[in-house]
Amino acid sequence: MRPRLVVRRARLGTPRQSPRSRTQCLRTFTYHTQLTTKSRPNLPFLTIPISNHSVRCFTTERRAWLKHEAKMAVRYTVSFWGILACVGVIYWFYNEEQLERDFPTPHEWGFITRKLFRDANKGRYPKDGVVNWAEAMELSRGCVLRLEDPKVDGQGVTKLSDIVDPDALIPGEFNACDISSKSEEWRRGYFEAIMLAAKSAEHTDGWVRDITRNVISPPEFVIGPSNPRPVPIPPGQPHAPREENCEIAYPGADNFYMKILATKGFTARQKLEAALEYASFMEFKERAEGPEALYNLALAEATQGLDMSNPPYNLKTFVLNEKTGPPSLNLLDAITAIATQKARSGDIAAALPIYLSLLKARRFLQNEPPRSARQPAPAKSLWSQLVSTVAQPDYPPPPPDGTQPPWRSPEERCQEASLSLWIGEILYASSSHDDGLSWTRDSVDIAEEQLRSLGPASNDKDAKKTCRECLAAGLDNWGKMVVNLAKEEERRRDTGRSSVFSFWSSNQSVEGRWNVEDAVVKERVRRTKELLDDIKKENPGLAGYFKA
Repeated sequence: MRPRLVVRRARLGTPRQSPRSRTQCLRTFTYHTQLTTKSRPNLPFLTIPISNHSVRCFTTERRAWLKHEAKMAVRYTVSFWGILACVGVIYWFYNEEQLERDFPTPHEWGFITRKLFRDANKGRYPKDGVVNWAEAMELSRGCVLRLEDPKVDGQGVTKLSDIVDPDALIPGEFNACDISSKSEEWRRGYFEAIMLAAKSAEHTDGWVRDITRNVISPPEFVIGPSNPRPVPIPPGQPHAPREENCEIAYPGADNFYMKILATKGFTARQKLEAALEYASFMEFKERAEGPEALYNLALAEATQGLDMSNPPYNLKTFVLNEKTGPPSLNLLDAITAIATQKARSGDIAAALPIYLSLLKARRFLQNEPPRSARQPAPAKSLWSQLVSTVAQPDYPPPPPDGTQPPWRSPEERCQEASLSLWIGEILYASSSHDDGLSWTRDSVDIAEEQLRSLGPASNDKDAKKTCRECLAAGLDNWGKMVVNLAKEEERRRDTGRSSVFSFWSSNQSVEGRWNVEDAVVKERVRRTKELLDDIKKENPGLAGYFKA
């Protein structure tokens, strides 16, 4: 609609007024109206209000709020990661405490040396059963080196020789030492560390290191002329190394054993154990001359300090002399190792009398422990028990030195069962099958009885290990003997069948006897499975709270 100009109508006959006076008569709200425009009227209720002044986004209040939020974010982030780090540190120290109780270390050693020894034992005795010999070798070797370093934990340890092997990776590593000035706990821990390194070196004998990738590998995986048929690499492992890129990774076990035998400060018992382990390793490597000399050395350590004018054994046949009284633990172990070596070499005629004399001597030992072992532990108060759970555990007392006769403990009774087992093998292979079976049954009965008497709650690991090995070997021998006898009787029945009435002969009853005994053996294996597996409910510890 076209805008109109609202004016007052002029009367007829009235004279024309001047423009100035006419303008003053216009209404105020139409004064600025543009008459020539064709757009919409510019009315207040039709226009959008436009603000000409700018708005401040970063005010003082907003700055204070952002500063508060930043402080809270930093505080929550630091608190979260701090709590997580504290939980991780507590869990780490808890695991170290558990390892210390499982594998005690001398308190005189430094923290790093003790940790190396604990981790080496953890690799040697893992909970999942997969032994990491390479890790045990490296850690135990590093522990021994720290114990011999005067700047670390070897104060007072002197080298008996200054000769350096030019081929050795670490100069003077295998030089014998004099540790007489150290305490008994220090010397015992040092011996255990070297023995662990020697045992690990046995299992890593011949392992190689790929110098291009720094990867350790067993020799059966190496690709090269010396191994024309390499074993395939397990899935997920680095690819097989090549022979031209490899070098020997670890020193031989001979170096560690020779070092123990030449070190000054070890007991006769410790040197005897090292000599027997070294002899067993040389037998495994099929070295003809070494084992016999080492067995003689072990026997010399066992008889150290005895009056050899009336020797406790026959110097030619090694049969024990009953008139000299009960033999010592060292002598029993040395003579047993010699008899086993003779049996393995095929000289069963010489081994059988030694075994019989050993079994007779062990059965005449005392049935009660000595008074020192029978003393009960003092009762602890509630406060002492609480402190013992937090404080580091005491280092175990020293084991027997082997110079006294042992008593018939569960471990010694399982040693008797092992002797019966070996006697049964010899009799079965040489003279009488029935006698061999009888001795084997007796060994199985004794080993099972001792394992059940120990129970799952017993902490005597050595006794359990000895009895478990004896029981497993006894059941295996018993089953093989019965199967062989059943096959022999079946062949004899087939060759001796001459008439239709031979079905009713006595051979059929004999065959039925071996089948029945075979079923008895299988039932015995099933019944003792829990003893052989040593099923124990493990304590998950703190990790159990984070598992579904």
